[in-house]
Amino acid sequence: MKRDKKNNNYNVLPGRFFYTLCIVCIYILGRKVPIPWIMTSDVPTDSLFAYTESILGTDVSRGTIFSLGISPWVTSMILMQILSSFFRGKDRIISKAFLRRITLIVTIFMALIQAGSLMDKFTFREDIFPNIWMAEIATVITLVGGTFAVIALGESITQSGIAGTSALIFVNILTTFRNNLISYLYEPQWTDVTRQTILLFGVAPAAYLIFIVFATTLFERAELRIPVYRVLINNDLADENYIAIKLNPAGTMPVMFAMTFFMIPHYIAELLLKIWPDHAFLTAVSVKLSLENYIGILFYLLMAIILNFGFSFIMINPSELTKQFLEGGDCIAGMRPGKETHKFINRNIRFCAFLSCIMQCLMVGIPLFIKAANSSSSKMFQMPVTMIILTGISLNVFEEIRVYRNFRDYKTFL
Repeated sequence: MKRDKKNNNYNVLPGRFFYTLCIVCIYILGRKVPIPWIMTSDVPTDSLFAYTESILGTDVSRGTIFSLGISPWVTSMILMQILSSFFRGKDRIISKAFLRRITLIVTIFMALIQAGSLMDKFTFREDIFPNIWMAEIATVITLVGGTFAVIALGESITQSGIAGTSALIFVNILTTFRNNLISYLYEPQWTDVTRQTILLFGVAPAAYLIFIVFATTLFERAELRIPVYRVLINNDLADENYIAIKLNPAGTMPVMFAMTFFMIPHYIAELLLKIWPDHAFLTAVSVKLSLENYIGILFYLLMAIILNFGFSFIMINPSELTKQFLEGGDCIAGMRPGKETHKFINRNIRFCAFLSCIMQCLMVGIPLFIKAANSSSSKMFQMPVTMIILTGISLNVFEEIRVYRNFRDYKTFL
């Protein structure tokens, strides 16, 4: 009996939970450690930077060592995934070690741009560094180093914990959602509580958030199944073979990662304005490219759509599937192997990605457009994006836990 318990390794899941909890506590502590030579940070709580905090943990308002979060790392990973999918030839294999080195280099570059663009938002103490430029250089080095410390924490969770870097993102968003909810309850509309106030500002937003959770879960779990005939399998199980394409092939990543790409032009414009402070075009980019006006919202939704289609074809590669069919002699009912099969799979992926784009753009875009139309600073309009990402990460964590539980049950046979 003891042998079976040892083989099944019942302590794997609790151990991974505990390890993840320890790393998360270190991360939360690091978010509260201030950079000692920064006195104040001039970042409005309803600004673009504050909104980014709810996406990837970028917290510039307090000037801590982890202020940049993992935004540079995530941006670099997305860029490398997209570029590697384009440059990966028929007989060309890109080494994971090489891809990782390039990703780290791009991360340094992105972190430098992001940190450099924030220098004019900090007020430095004059008794530590004799010159402002020395304080700025020290701050940039500290922020970049903090980003790599966060990356190390996320990768350690990937190796020994649960959910990997998503655990840190989950903590960021959950904390921000709680803070936004508390802030929302103290907004002016709650000073005079009436039945209309409760229905308009309480019941309606709550119902909308519940709908978002339901719709996100539905699209994450529902799938389009394309029957496949396995010619080398001659039994009853062959009738159940199919290609499964989720109605949301890219998951909730486009909504989250679109913000990182949305921020890049803003960071670059802020950095270049230090050199050309009166440049009209750079000023327009810095001001207009925000989620407080229609242009910025449309640009953000466009980035989400592009990433949605891009990640859909990265997750499900029609060329690879077609190649596997040709090599195995399998086929889709009514489809000729080769180009016809490739076009058919392509068309179905585009259909699912299109549905996903409509769903996500409506759920995110409607509140943002209402916010821009009313010039509102209410935290309520940030909650839909937060809820979509929270739901997506939660579903992924539950799936990972299920995999570990299933692995535990089959441990004896391995």
